[in-house]
Amino acid sequence: MTDFLLEIITPEKIVYEEQVEMVLVPAINGLAGIMAHHVPYFTQLTEGEVKIVKGHDEYFLAIGGGFLEVTPDKVSVLVTRAINALQINEKEVIEAKKAAEEALSGKPKGEALVAAQALLRRSLVDLKVLRHRHRAPIPS
Repeated sequence: MTDFLLEIITPEKIVYEEQVEMVLVPAINGLAGIMAHHVPYFTQLTEGEVKIVKGHDEYFLAIGGGFLEVTPDKVSVLVTRAINALQINEKEVIEAKKAAEEALSGKPKGEALVAAQALLRRSLVDLKVLRHRHRAPIPS
């Protein structure tokens, strides 16, 4: 298999920059799988799980929304957040999920509704990524 350069960038830092064999990202129209020599491509990403394949290892990240750009030189993932399973505090995520569910049960409106929905989505993504904790962490 041929490798390509994958970079995952948040507003704060470059979270990941390595040669990889494949990346699977949550695009707005479904999952997008990218391998070496992919045609140039640009799409919007949703909150979700990113899977990176490098050799026999698989790495998983929870990401916020953003964009994916595939060029002949590299694949860039620009997102609001990117957290690997080892950085996620399970207790805090479970508490945040409960708080979001409680807030939503009160039938909030406006900004309170949007904030509760965002917290719930983020918590569910983080919990999904936590299931992969037994796998190797993303190298720092």
